[in-house]
Amino acid sequence: MSDPAGSEPVVAFAAADIGYEGVPVVVGLDLRIEAGEVVGLLGPNGSGKSTLVRGLLGLAPLLGGSLRLFGVDRQRFRDWRRIGYVPQRQTVTGGVPSTVREVVTSGRLTRVRPFQPFRAADRAAVTRAIEAVGLADRAGAPIATLSGGQQRRALIARALASEPDLLVLDEPTAGVDAANQQALADSLGALAAAGTTILLITHELGPAAPIITRTLALRDGLIVFDGAAQDAPDEHDD
Repeated sequence: MSDPAGSEPVVAFAAADIGYEGVPVVVGLDLRIEAGEVVGLLGPNGSGKSTLVRGLLGLAPLLGGSLRLFGVDRQRFRDWRRIGYVPQRQTVTGGVPSTVREVVTSGRLTRVRPFQPFRAADRAAVTRAIEAVGLADRAGAPIATLSGGQQRRALIARALASEPDLLVLDEPTAGVDAANQQALADSLGALAAAGTTILLITHELGPAAPIITRTLALRDGLIVFDGAAQDAPDEHDD
């Protein structure tokens, strides 16, 4: 799914300031993420991790500098289906009963033209997404009957159903038990092996550490570390 080697980076921030109401939270960001990388972004609360992600997704303004996505300036970028996003702490709640398959199928809508019926390829993509997160045996189950960790995996599957080239996950293991953290890590490992570029925002890598190819640490809106996971500073260090 990723771009061929030698093409433009998936993400390219240059001297970017990102913030709200004219006040920067992330300052002077220079960051390139190449196709196929699995990047772990670490940092304490308030360090600017979620603001960086919101800037990448067009949900927070660039106050300075630039951002290119797949070689296209963010202001002109329109192919958002290439990016899958799982927000922080989101689970599936609400009054309308839906099965796991129905929730995951909703993620395929970005690939379907209005009023166009689902094709065999669309149904196959949904099935692959459910299998990728280890929920094939729960595909017909009401989403409300799943644990919080399983619901998070279903939301990852929903993002995957659009077959994104870049998958962005904001604190996917927050409030998730150890068994589901490992299941999430296994799912992400399979996606990484298939070539999906992944940006994982978290306090700690945990079970995902073995699949991370590069680690960034953010503090006070600045990248203070860029290197191997085993060398990353502890967020509580001064």
